[in-house]
Amino acid sequence: MSTLVEIEAAADELPPEQQQELLLHLARRLHDTGGPMPEPRLFSTEQLKSWMDEDEESLRQFRAGK
Repeated sequence: MSTLVEIEAAADELPPEQQQELLLHLARRLHDTGGPMPEPRLFSTEQLKSWMDEDEESLRQFRAGK
């Protein structure tokens, strides 16, 4: 495996437990390199409220069996 596409395809074949282990391994390596972390994403209060309203509506529909 020498390309990211090949690595991603191989990772997709792993069972969930090994995918999680791989994810944690990569996160540790990134942390250990000391590179800069991406800036946190900022969302407006209106956008957050809109997402919460959508989520609540989806939950109501789910509970109603729709």
